Amino acid sequence: MTPELAPHLRPATEREIEDSIRALFLQAGWYPVKTEAGMVKRGHGLKRGHLPPGFPDLTVLRRLPGTPLCLAALIEVKTATGTLEPSQVERHAELRTLGLSPQIIRDTEAATALIAEGHRLAALLGSAQ
Repeated sequence: MTPELAPHLRPATEREIEDSIRALFLQAGWYPVKTEAGMVKRGHGLKRGHLPPGFPDLTVLRRLPGTPLCLAALIEVKTATGTLEPSQVERHAELRTLGLSPQIIRDTEAATALIAEGHRLAALLGSAQ
């Protein structure tokens, strides 16, 4: 039996990366929603509005002051070597046809950059009011 490495000696798991990302977004004033698309039980057909297989792991929301609207980002969390499942490739392609761009985030640095981009856009939208 191979002993398990201590967390600081092994690569982070997808769950650990996701927990770190969620914490960063919360700290920055965003509201992260775990979509759990892979955990949704499938019936005899997907109902409109239900999460389809392959939908990104997180949807993060940031309020836009002075409006009832918000910014949103779709995030697929992967490890440094993680790859997309076929259902994720298909779903991300479908989302891109709608002009949406799921972000594959592998570490906190990429999450921090996405947060900064959201704040930049929110500032631009705020100055347009």
